[in-house]
Amino acid sequence: MVTLFLAAIRATVSRFPTDPDAQEASGLPWGVTVSPFSPVDELGNPPVSGSNGNLVPRCDNCWAYFNSYCELEQWAGTCSLCGTLNGLTSETIARYSQPELCAEMCSSFIDLELPDDGEEAVKARPVYVAAVDLASSEEFLELIKSALLAALEALGPGSLFGLVTFSHKIGLYDVQGPIPVVKNVFIPPRYRCFIAL
Repeated sequence: MVTLFLAAIRATVSRFPTDPDAQEASGLPWGVTVSPFSPVDELGNPPVSGSNGNLVPRCDNCWAYFNSYCELEQWAGTCSLCGTLNGLTSETIARYSQPELCAEMCSSFIDLELPDDGEEAVKARPVYVAAVDLASSEEFLELIKSALLAALEALGPGSLFGLVTFSHKIGLYDVQGPIPVVKNVFIPPRYRCFIAL
């Protein structure tokens, strides 16, 4: 069996805004702390266990797993991360008609197992993430570029690589395709002195 997900999540505030406009109007920074592979949640409770991880639906847009924060409607569920309305199969609706039997509906802190499907067991693959400060000098950035290219060539087969850049914005790079794609998150000037990696 393979563990699907186990993380403790703690919010920075005890009550959440009703919508993005209310959050923006509050003027309060909002965020969560995620502790992957935590043995207990923020209250010291162990995870709810389940054995049907392969039956948990995923968002069609962001691939997040359906969870207790998603809004369940008659034949669909709204993703708690991106807000996409996802259609659910009749089998999933039947499972969710008894939410107490579904670990992902009972708690936000779950440990689900996926069956191996008779195939070769999933092997752990090394993950490398490079964090690059773009506020450095041009000479230093050229040195970093050379070092990153050398590191990429030295990676073993099956290794995963991620690139994060930061300056007045944070850049998350998807380097899987032939052309890298970057998603930038701009840091408002009033928060730039408070963010540390």
